[in-house]
Amino acid sequence: MVLCVLLLGVFAVAAENETNQTSNKSNTTNNTTVQPLSVWSSVSVTPSTLNLGTVPPDGIERSYQNAATVTVTYILAFDDHLYVRATGDLIGANGSIPLSNLKFSTSNVPKRSFTTTNYIIANYSGLLGTLTVPMNFYITVPSYTDPGTYSVTIIYTAT
Repeated sequence: MVLCVLLLGVFAVAAENETNQTSNKSNTTNNTTVQPLSVWSSVSVTPSTLNLGTVPPDGIERSYQNAATVTVTYILAFDDHLYVRATGDLIGANGSIPLSNLKFSTSNVPKRSFTTTNYIIANYSGLLGTLTVPMNFYITVPSYTDPGTYSVTIIYTAT
């Protein structure tokens, strides 16, 4: 069974002279067709909505360690996978920020940009269990980005 949890990341771009920092989430995936192998699996993400706060448009990458935790609970899993992907660019009322500016990492995955295709971030197997994956996020707001609130949906899938 394939289950998805939607996660919405939100942050505001500040004027260039502001220095407030915020956390963000990102996800990357690899386009793969999968056949569910678990009898049952469930995915939850904490927090389910992440407000990244105010980030200045200065082209500097900000990092947010352990900004979110993804938990998969499963019954009878054999070499199953946890995937992540984003729906597209970060969209705001006055424009967009390329998805490649939003990155993530885990203990098993080095830092990489989110994409719109599934990317495996963890594997799991067992009779009955829980897998917990802390997510680190990185954001770079390009110089001259219009102020506003930008958002993207991150999708986690367990098979």
